[in-house]
Amino acid sequence: MSDAEKGSGSHRIWLAIACLPLVYVLASGPLFGLAFWLRESTGYDEFYSVFYLYAPLFLWCPEPLMDYVLGPYIEWWVVDVFHTVGPG
Repeated sequence: MSDAEKGSGSHRIWLAIACLPLVYVLASGPLFGLAFWLRESTGYDEFYSVFYLYAPLFLWCPEPLMDYVLGPYIEWWVVDVFHTVGPG
């Protein structure tokens, strides 16, 4: 294996690691929408456990980012795509 091939593989690994937080954040909307829709369809409150998976996102996300970017993104998935409501 040449040095160029080793470097190329290393770059792909670092790119994958760098993309993981983005995938985590982008998956929040569909997962919340699906969980809330399943809760409304079945009546099982256990679907709200998706909050445990995304608790770090809500705790550590800066408030302006949550209010103007992430909140509307999740709300779009829940309300417009899955046509359901959140807890409460």
